Amino acid sequence: MYDLAVLGGGVVGCFAALRAAELGLRTILVEARSIFGGASPRSAGVFTVQLDSPLDVELVNQSIELVKKYSKEAWRETGFLQIGREDALEESIESIRRCGINYEVLNDEEIMRRWPIFIVESELIGVYTKHDLSVEPKVLGRELRAALLESGVEVAEEVIVTGLKTDSSEIEAVNLSSGLSLSADYYILALGPWTREILLSSFKDVEVESFILTCFAFRIDTGRDLDIPSFSDEYLHTYWRPWGTTLVGGRYDAEFSAKPDVSDAEPPSKFYRTSLKLLRRRLKLDSRAELVEHMRGPCSFTNDGMPVFGPLSGLKNAFIIEGLGGYGLMRGPALGYRAAEALALNRELTEFKHHSPTRILRPKRRKNDV
Repeated sequence: MYDLAVLGGGVVGCFAALRAAELGLRTILVEARSIFGGASPRSAGVFTVQLDSPLDVELVNQSIELVKKYSKEAWRETGFLQIGREDALEESIESIRRCGINYEVLNDEEIMRRWPIFIVESELIGVYTKHDLSVEPKVLGRELRAALLESGVEVAEEVIVTGLKTDSSEIEAVNLSSGLSLSADYYILALGPWTREILLSSFKDVEVESFILTCFAFRIDTGRDLDIPSFSDEYLHTYWRPWGTTLVGGRYDAEFSAKPDVSDAEPPSKFYRTSLKLLRRRLKLDSRAELVEHMRGPCSFTNDGMPVFGPLSGLKNAFIIEGLGGYGLMRGPALGYRAAEALALNRELTEFKHHSPTRILRPKRRKNDV
């Protein structure tokens, strides 16, 4: 019997299990593939506090510290530059200001003087935060797996969660692909875009109001080391982070998916062509720039755009983290940490009262319902 079973070995599940182990809980983490084998390694790897919600700013600020705590090789402190029209950046500026984050506002000439590779129109400004990160997700996954084993977390890889066995008030056990079941005092559901499938199979009388997008990213080798910050371009709608001679990112392109897509199929070529075209509008790149990797990343979204974070409705021993959208990697460490603390320390999370799972779980309509 375990104190806590964490379902899902992506970024959220890893940090939840690590924090639970720190708090003395006997913890098992169950992952259908290998640690960081699902959506997490297919993330672009940008960590920035420049977001529109003060709560998100706080989450990413904590996530940055957690990545630094558990990883030595997966991150670089590149800083982050957000480029756009002043009015388009006001909400983000206000959020980081309210959270006490240091930032600089730069005009076009100041940006190009500091980083000569940039090309910036005169009507645009940049907001720069110094301590944001460029993160290599696959490297982070390897380091987190080692940290989990060192901390005493039992790791069950290539084990699929097939359903939840519940009574009226709690989860009694988790059914596994091996034919066995797993029991714990508490459960954290951190299955990312696979959460929807488990909820639908386990609760026949509910509908799950969330959806899945396949998001695309590209790694481009520029042929030279880049001493620039990660950046988003709210004017051209692209984002990029440096890693050695490469840039990872693209446009905000995505397609609806019925199920999570973690295949190695190439994205539509038009997405890459447009991403590269817009990148060349922003940076002075020579002809050596070439595509060296493409990624398909499944992302789960809610209808209102906010994450799902809190006790699973009607089940007193279950906690769910879902619907993190395209910001799962950088929100995930802090959310996983806080979920473990909520269960282990019986801690109330009043700041997340609007993120309740009840938002996405609705009674299934009957045929004669109007």
